[in-house]
Amino acid sequence: MKKHRIFNKGNYVYCLLSSHTRPNVQIPVKGLIIDTKWDQINPKYQIRILKFYDTMRFLKQNFFDVNFYQNFDSRKARHIPLKSQEFTNVQVLEKRLNEDDREKFYVIVDSIMCTKTRVQLQDLFNRVQLYIISKNLKEIKTVATRPFYRGSFSVDSKKEFDKRFAKGWEDKIVEPLTDIESYLKSLD
Repeated sequence: MKKHRIFNKGNYVYCLLSSHTRPNVQIPVKGLIIDTKWDQINPKYQIRILKFYDTMRFLKQNFFDVNFYQNFDSRKARHIPLKSQEFTNVQVLEKRLNEDDREKFYVIVDSIMCTKTRVQLQDLFNRVQLYIISKNLKEIKTVATRPFYRGSFSVDSKKEFDKRFAKGWEDKIVEPLTDIESYLKSLD
């Protein structure tokens, strides 16, 4: 049973775009669905990007020179044929993606990464980012507490790691997290 909304061709969607090259980097965009491919588990959409919600600096690092799937039938992801040096700001990039030859800039997104509103996109983005940050933080905690490691970031125990982390970040804990101690225990 699907727990996310299914959209049709011609719908405007807000979605998280991820590349084949860097799947953990999510780029929030607004797009227009050009085509759909039905799948029992996760339908896919071919979209035309209308708006980015990131800075040009972030996009220069994570949108250009990475591979995106651009066709349903293609098993090979390709670069978007643009050079980051050609663009000074996000508006110029958005305009370029929507010129007459826009078909070569279409990208494929999973339906589970699409929402109806920007507010829903913000919520989805926050949940995905929390997951990615937690996964990386768990790995850092494991590496920093290894007994053989005696480098700059080594700590003697997981308890010491938790106290140091809490001291620096407890003021940033907001929904859906309730307190930093239970969050840090979930990383064990």
